[in-house]
Amino acid sequence: MDVGPSLDAQSQSASRQCALVDMVGRQVEVEHPLTVLTGTNPSPTMRTGGERLARSRFCSRTSLAVLLITWTWAAGCATRLPVVTTAAYPSYPVPVVPPALADNPAVAEHERAWLYLQSGDLEAAERGFASALRISLEFHPSDAGLGFVELSRGASAQAVAWFDDALSRAPTYVPALVGRGEALLTVGRVSEAVASFEAAVAADPSLTPLRRRVEDLRFTDLMAQVTRARAARAAGRDDDARAAYERLIAASPDSGFLYIELADIEQREGHGEAALRRLEQAIELDRGAVTAWRMMATLYLAADDLDRGEQALLRAESIEPTRETSRLLADIEIRRREASRPPEYRRIEASEAVTRGELAALVGIRFQALMSERAGARTTIITDARDYWGYGWVIAVSQAGVMEADTNYRFQPDREVTRAELADVLIRVRQLAGGADTAPSVTRPSFSDLAPSHLRYAAASEAVALGMLVPLERNTFQPGRGVLGTEAVEAVERLIRLLDENP
Repeated sequence: MDVGPSLDAQSQSASRQCALVDMVGRQVEVEHPLTVLTGTNPSPTMRTGGERLARSRFCSRTSLAVLLITWTWAAGCATRLPVVTTAAYPSYPVPVVPPALADNPAVAEHERAWLYLQSGDLEAAERGFASALRISLEFHPSDAGLGFVELSRGASAQAVAWFDDALSRAPTYVPALVGRGEALLTVGRVSEAVASFEAAVAADPSLTPLRRRVEDLRFTDLMAQVTRARAARAAGRDDDARAAYERLIAASPDSGFLYIELADIEQREGHGEAALRRLEQAIELDRGAVTAWRMMATLYLAADDLDRGEQALLRAESIEPTRETSRLLADIEIRRREASRPPEYRRIEASEAVTRGELAALVGIRFQALMSERAGARTTIITDARDYWGYGWVIAVSQAGVMEADTNYRFQPDREVTRAELADVLIRVRQLAGGADTAPSVTRPSFSDLAPSHLRYAAASEAVALGMLVPLERNTFQPGRGVLGTEAVEAVERLIRLLDENP
């Protein structure tokens, strides 16, 4: 992982030299008041380009003086090393000196600076690491040391800059990778921190605790992103939610629930094929993902793919049986039967005026078992319906006594049905199924256009009282009015529910 900075090498060197002059200058000002070189300049990471160049020219003229000052300070401090009984920052990894730098003259200064840091003296630690870098500008362990100094101060951005300096020289230097990750965590840059920690583990596989921490951080970061994605989905910001889920899937491709939640967005937007692809991915990861199977069934059924919809429902039922799944499976059987009906039958519901032949087909099909029980119960002669598309159902309802031909044996299948005739057919079917003439608690209604003495009043009032038909405007029944297809279908459905509730 490339975690180093992308600075021009010359300007970076000048900037680092100036920073070190500042840090060492502060040490000289305290311990050597007669020395002219002092400084209170801001952190090197905060200077402008012009300031860095100016300081670079100054540094080139005074490098010898600085080296002398550094040696004097180091010699003076040698006898005053802190005794660290309890480390101030025990969680920090020690910025160890790699074997390639073991003979570097900056080693002693670097080690003393680390002792100052762990004693809690950040100013002395900063001056010590800076002095080590003045001795050897390429001594990257002290870059990391300064990163830990800034991290201890809560200056996360400056800490990251110093760790980046160290990593620009040693990309796999574990203390800098770990320190960088810690600094990034303090400012909420979790994904970058995880990447830095992962690079540290890759460089040193023995860091088992850090490996476990990476896993915890990845999970925490993942769930935080999931929360944001769900919030976007709930708010209807589908584009934002989709983008968030796609990023999550790229980061965690084995999390099946992400595909399911993304499929929900695709389904909501009418992208059925895209939703099915996401659900298939979820099921590949977990064959027991019952939610995915149910969503898949819904999509297939919406596309009239009854076979695949049924298969998906059967898989869901085998995992977690529910009443709703059983209902949907039963609906599939009904839809299959409906699909096998003649096209004329499927057009009944959209009819502007239902005919006698259509009503016979509707009743014959929806009450097929009841009609079959009465088949042949009476001799039926019909002379005008042999070529009618629903002839079989005309014969069935006639033999059952639900509908009758006239005295000339004509059924008149193309004649429009009236509301009075529909009420009569509904009551006859109910009686055929074993229902009483009226329910005991039902009061027959009165109509403004149909007196109780009217021949059609009994059937009309009972059909309304039982909820199969509804009165019209101004409490009229309008017995001679035609019947819409939707009205006929709804009336038959109400009768079916009534018989189911009162077998």
